[in-house]
Amino acid sequence: MRMLSMHCESFNYVTTIPTRLAEPVDERCKKCQVRDAMVVFVTVERMDECAIHEVAYRSCAEILSMMNHIGKKVIVLFPFSHLSNDLADPKFANKVLDEIQKCLNGLGYTVYKAPFGWEKKFSLTCKGHPLAQALRVINPSNKRGSD
Repeated sequence: MRMLSMHCESFNYVTTIPTRLAEPVDERCKKCQVRDAMVVFVTVERMDECAIHEVAYRSCAEILSMMNHIGKKVIVLFPFSHLSNDLADPKFANKVLDEIQKCLNGLGYTVYKAPFGWEKKFSLTCKGHPLAQALRVINPSNKRGSD
């Protein structure tokens, strides 16, 4: 799994076109606008399929670490297939995102998850401090790679 995080002064998205992989979404979830939030662009990779709970748990721990450093409570999980060319099965990827959201919500964070499988336009204004942008690579423990 790859996560590109950005601490944003403002972030918004609007869904535009459902792809063949689009999950059904309520009208309220087709757009989002937040201020002072951590936006996490998430790509779930094929190697993650062997360890859904481990990858979700370790991703949640990484996000929590970043949130503790910046002292904020609002997170946007944004499915983003553009960080890898070895993508997981879409149903699996969406399950991982749902599990991360459930974990973070359970810890008292406000978590928005952008709809999976939708084309979206978005804009952001990223803060300018040393922890404002970060890339994390999480690999299952039985796979080789950096994390």
